[in-house]
Amino acid sequence: MYKTLLKKAKNTTMANTNSDLKKTRLISLDALRGFDMFWIIGGSSMIITLVKVLGLPENWVNGLALQMTHVKWDGFHFLDLIFPLFVFISGVAIPYSILSKKAKGVPIKKLQYQIIKRSLIIVFIGLSFSLFKFKWEAIRLYQVLWLIGMSYMIGASITLHVESWKYRLLIFFVILVLYHIIIFYLPYPEKGETITPGNNLAAWLDRNLIKTNLAVGVYDAEGTIRIFPAAMVSVLGALTGERIKWYAQPKLRCGIELLIAGLVCLFLGWCWSFSFPIIKGLWSPSYVLWASGWSLLLLALFYTVMDVWKLTWVGWIFVPIGMNAITIYAAHWYLPLHDSRDFFFRGFANLFDNLNTQQFILSTGLVIIQWIILYILYRKKIFIRV
Repeated sequence: MYKTLLKKAKNTTMANTNSDLKKTRLISLDALRGFDMFWIIGGSSMIITLVKVLGLPENWVNGLALQMTHVKWDGFHFLDLIFPLFVFISGVAIPYSILSKKAKGVPIKKLQYQIIKRSLIIVFIGLSFSLFKFKWEAIRLYQVLWLIGMSYMIGASITLHVESWKYRLLIFFVILVLYHIIIFYLPYPEKGETITPGNNLAAWLDRNLIKTNLAVGVYDAEGTIRIFPAAMVSVLGALTGERIKWYAQPKLRCGIELLIAGLVCLFLGWCWSFSFPIIKGLWSPSYVLWASGWSLLLLALFYTVMDVWKLTWVGWIFVPIGMNAITIYAAHWYLPLHDSRDFFFRGFANLFDNLNTQQFILSTGLVIIQWIILYILYRKKIFIRV
């Protein structure tokens, strides 16, 4: 009798634990991560060719196509949001992946080790994209996963060690101000009177600190000291995640708070842009605030619709992508996805004379192949995490 009651109690406890885990997981965060990755795995090309096939006005098509490109230097397009949005989302997950373990009594040293280990693995994955060409001049250290890994390490470490949200917010603004001052006023060889793509402290460090292949030749938008302003996006994301986690259940009030926070960041970023323009290539403070503002607004939308209103079907197409985001990003380098696309869809595309229709079929085919792979992994609960 006693054993039966003990077994029932144990089963009840496990059920409650599983229920709690379901409650604490933000479906909106997985969907938003998937939405972010959608544009990287071919969604931008698919949407552009779709509006061409539909015969929408040329100015609409050109305007949309412009938003699917990066600005050359100062300014902001939709595609310039994709990278900082991913960094922000990684920050939002920190209270769930790191602080929750800290609250359960896991030693801080162990958590710090896990943060460093995860960061270095992410950096190595990115380095492997060029490392295995076995050509020194082709090796590129500064790339997307370098900045993601290093910014996560700094942002997660600050969040782990600094308990007060007020101090973390202070660190956020202090780092941005210091970065502003350093970029404008710290001397370096051949410093110019104005900031240009090739003549600024960050670009000089890119070329001289570590000799590596640079994306733009004279600088790399993911290089050297940009990890510090990028890390502040992660810190802000962690503050956001902590606030969301503070609510026992998803609340509309929290969604409104995210909305207000997003608008405040946009306003501050706009104000800061008058003294330091919005420049993605430098991760300028105004760019950090502007991108964070849009990230907060998107999270407010996804959170309210999917977690508060329970309309999870709205983002169902993005969730499988978001659950294996790093996997599909690496797959673009490791797997012949374009060959698979051509094998399955090139013949069908050639049935049409219209070049836009052909491109739409191929772009959609590439997205479909990747989504099917990710959906199979999702259904089988295979999540390749770093």
